[in-house]
Amino acid sequence: MALELDDWGGSGPLLHFACANGFPPETYRKLFTRLATRYHVVSLRMRPLVPGQDPKALTSWRELGEDLARELKARGRSGVLGVGHSVGGTSTLMASAANPGLFRAVVALDPVLVTGSRLWAMRLMKLMGRMDRAAIVQGALRRKERWATREEAAAAYRQRKLFRDWDADCFSDYITHGLVPTPEGDFRLRFPREWEARIFETFPADPWKLIRANAAPTLVLRGERSAMLLPEALARAEREMKRTRVDALPLGSHLFPMEHPRETAERVLTFLDQLPPVDVTAH
Repeated sequence: MALELDDWGGSGPLLHFACANGFPPETYRKLFTRLATRYHVVSLRMRPLVPGQDPKALTSWRELGEDLARELKARGRSGVLGVGHSVGGTSTLMASAANPGLFRAVVALDPVLVTGSRLWAMRLMKLMGRMDRAAIVQGALRRKERWATREEAAAAYRQRKLFRDWDADCFSDYITHGLVPTPEGDFRLRFPREWEARIFETFPADPWKLIRANAAPTLVLRGERSAMLLPEALARAEREMKRTRVDALPLGSHLFPMEHPRETAERVLTFLDQLPPVDVTAH
């Protein structure tokens, strides 16, 4: 299964962006536009955006990292700048850990990493085969899938805490590209809710084992108000991966790239600017 690569333009070193669960790449257009002032920005279309893919075929996030590595390698790429948000941040760390040299640096924006009692609770649910009962999985399955108009969806989403602090352009891009017209004349979610639920359901029992070998210079950036990446998991990320710095973006929730796209882009650019230059004479 080959996946499409969307090209967001720009010139300079290649920067791949891996998106969060449930959000098509267009949601990040404002962030990409700023990153493309210095880099050539591309993003892989995840399996959920490929028509006809069976969610049950996904068994672990390890496979999301493998998809990313396979597609970049198939295009002859190495030394890529890997940036990812949420699940995309975690899968980029996994791809980097399993494929030394594929990424020159990694920026993980509020990656999904858990530790302590949260991780033990999740392992217990996995052991009992009950991950499908997890609140986040059930919540995804209950999402309203179809709307009469985009305006109706926008009015409903604006009431939700999840979207409350979004940048207006990011919200507009999500409404425009996150819903697609149906033959019946209404609109449905472009990112199927069964897929969103399956990705949550297949969270690995030990995410740390899958990212520990990441040796690329790495920044893990947490939203200060994130309920997903807690401070103790952020601290553990710094301990587990040897060339990793951690930081927090003030006022941001887990979805800070959509709330503060400009500030997020500046943090990414500042980190990448500080990388040692590539030695083009080395073989």
